[in-house]
Order: sequence, then C-alpha cells, then structure tokens
Amino acid sequence: MVSDEIHHSLADADDIEEVWDPEISVADVFRNLLHHPVQLVTRWNWKAVLLAMIVRAFFYLIVYVISGESWNAIFAAVAVEMFFRFITTGLAGAAVQSFRKAKPVWLANVIVSILLPAFSHTVEFIAHYVQDNYFADVLAASQNNGRQRTFAISVLFSVVSVLFNLYAMRNGVLLVGAGEETQSLGKDLRQIPWLLCEFTASLPVLIAKFYDSGRYLNAVGAVFAFGFTVGTILGTFRGKWQWAYRGALGAWAILIPISILAIFVRRYVNGRRAEQAEG
Repeated sequence: MVSDEIHHSLADADDIEEVWDPEISVADVFRNLLHHPVQLVTRWNWKAVLLAMIVRAFFYLIVYVISGESWNAIFAAVAVEMFFRFITTGLAGAAVQSFRKAKPVWLANVIVSILLPAFSHTVEFIAHYVQDNYFADVLAASQNNGRQRTFAISVLFSVVSVLFNLYAMRNGVLLVGAGEETQSLGKDLRQIPWLLCEFTASLPVLIAKFYDSGRYLNAVGAVFAFGFTVGTILGTFRGKWQWAYRGALGAWAILIPISILAIFVRRYVNGRRAEQAEG
C-alpha cells in the first residue's frame, strides 16, 4: 500500500513519469528537471534517436544531392549528423516527453519549440562547422553551400518535428520509461501515420474553426503567424532576405488553400450531422 502512494506527489518524484497527476504545470516540469536532471539519462529516448537518425540522414542526403555536393561530402555530412544525433537526441527526446502533461499546452509547445531546437542546432552547427573547416582532409567538406542551406531548413524541420514528437507523446506514442503507457516501437510506428495526418491538419482545422465562429482576426492572425514564423526561421539561419520572404510566401501558398478546403469540409461534415440529427 505504501508503494502505491510513493511519488504521487511531484515533490517526491525523482522522475516526472512517476507522477500520477494527469496535468502538471510548466513551472513544475522545470523544477522537477532542475532538481532531478539524471532522469533525462535514465529515460534516454532511444525511439526518438532511431527515428531521428534515419530521417536526418535521409534529409541531409537529399539536400546535399540537390546542392550538387560530391558523394564524399554527402557521406561525411550524413556520418557527422548521425553521430551527434545519436548523442543528443536521446536527451532531447526525454526532455520533450517530460512536457507531455504540461499545462498550459500552448506554453509547453512554445518552450519545446524554442529550447530544444536551440540546443540541438547549436551542437549541429558546431559539429558540421568543425568538420568542414578542421577535418576536411579526413571528412570531405561541403563545396556548394550545402551545409548552409541544410542548416536553415534543418532548424525549421526541427521546430516542426519537436512539436510533432510532443503531440505524439501526449497521445501515448514514442514514450520511453512511462510504465504501462510505454508501447512497443512496432505499435508506435503503426500509429504514427494517423497522428501525422492529425498533426498536419490541426492548424488548418483551427483556422476553419475561427472562421466559422466569426473570429476572422484570429483566423488571419494564425495564417500570418505561420508564414512569419517560417520566413523568420529560414531567413535568420540562412542569413538571406530572399529566404525569409520566399519562405513566408511559400508557407502561405500551402496553408491558405488547405485552410479554405478545411472550411468547406468542416461545413459539409457539420451539415451532414445536422441532417442526421433532424432525421
């Protein structure tokens, strides 16, 4: 009976996954991680590591090929990327998982989308910069600005991926060390495609809800914020104005049509439900 009461309180837990509360404040998550940082090692998220190494290696391969880099430079960049992702992503994944019950949700999203990419991309920039400038004799360096192009896109990709990881973890996927909630990797992989669809549709659906409820400024604000964020990230980390405005325009060109489609789909579904209710 005593064991059932241990760690019921956040103050008692040396691992936030041992806290039973369905909701935990963002401030309490920070306090718990600060007082018990070892949990990030013991809860090292090998699932996030495995997926990150596969996706990131493919990501670097594609961008370097498009940039016209040599195969030696491509293999060197992929090797460096996989090496440092193996070291850092497990800790980052454990940190993201720590915020899966954090409230308010929007604040947790903002925190993980800023702090985690900032940490991982500081390491990424240093690793690839050192490779290109100090170990080019051993690991071929980028010759066609492949590293600079990849880094800017990689930051944007990380912001999106860390938010998806948090979304998946809130839905019980990609968890490690979470007791009975932890699933096998196979079951996680079977759920990821549907979660990706839900995650991708979440912003257009939110915009459609704003529009249908007459909150037009909220809808416009959400559209603007998305494009502005994409443009700011790409422009800042590429260091070129063209990347900023092209990134923003590209983001709006994708989001606006999808949001319009979401409005029509939402109205159709609501109409069908109303007909069924009347019938």
